[in-house]
Amino acid sequence: MHINPDPIAEGEWIVENLDDPETIFIQVEAERQIYDVAHLPRAVFAEGYKDFTTEKNGVRALVPDLVDLEMTLSNFGIDNSKRVVFYSAEKSMWPCRAYWVLRYYGFPNVQIADRSLAGLIKLNIETTTEIDFTDWSPVELSLTGESIISTADEVLAVATGKMDGQVLDCRSSSEWQGLDTGSHSAPRSGRIPGALHLDWEELMDANGQFYDIETLKQLYFDIGVDGSLPIFPYCGGGIRSAVSWFVMYELLCWESARNYDGSWAEWSYRDELPIEI
Repeated sequence: MHINPDPIAEGEWIVENLDDPETIFIQVEAERQIYDVAHLPRAVFAEGYKDFTTEKNGVRALVPDLVDLEMTLSNFGIDNSKRVVFYSAEKSMWPCRAYWVLRYYGFPNVQIADRSLAGLIKLNIETTTEIDFTDWSPVELSLTGESIISTADEVLAVATGKMDGQVLDCRSSSEWQGLDTGSHSAPRSGRIPGALHLDWEELMDANGQFYDIETLKQLYFDIGVDGSLPIFPYCGGGIRSAVSWFVMYELLCWESARNYDGSWAEWSYRDELPIEI
């Protein structure tokens, strides 16, 4: 899959294009009440887990099925001609997860806002509590993003030295050390053997803005990642790791970055997969 040449919508551009009927702004959150407090005019609400994940065979937070995602986007008033811009109220992993899902299914024009709503408000952007109801629109997706997703088998091959590559844990330090499993329970704690570690939150500031390219490169270089090998980011459920995937693939142009969608939700569930503490 080609790298998106324009993956980020700049704050100033958003301010000037709030009324553009060809752009759909989607505020994606874990819960509705955050959106109800304040959102961009005309913005649609998306619930992260409900709209951009699904559960299969006991494993949570997997990429939704194509037909389900088509229905979700159609209900948001999105057709293939629209530009979609994801954002959240505060610093969040959800815009990148939603973005990655749309890229996986070949949606042609998708971006994330360059900062959270809190950051946009500092640009004196207008917000509202009004709900703008959208008309249903047909959308057609296709499975074109197999090069940006990875599987447990691939990650296992890397972890056991049978395939060149690196595994990157994007969770908190306590999760990586096996002290806890984060906000979701898991059958086992620990990490994938040999996994490097870089918490996704270190990639952006408090307003949800990514650091400049040189700073981002250095963060990865410091842990031994330079894009020369296939790199497989993971987290608890492929959501936080989508942030690191976005940085590596879309911003640093490391085309070998592939998000391990099953992540710890799958790895800890499958007893035959090795762990390290």
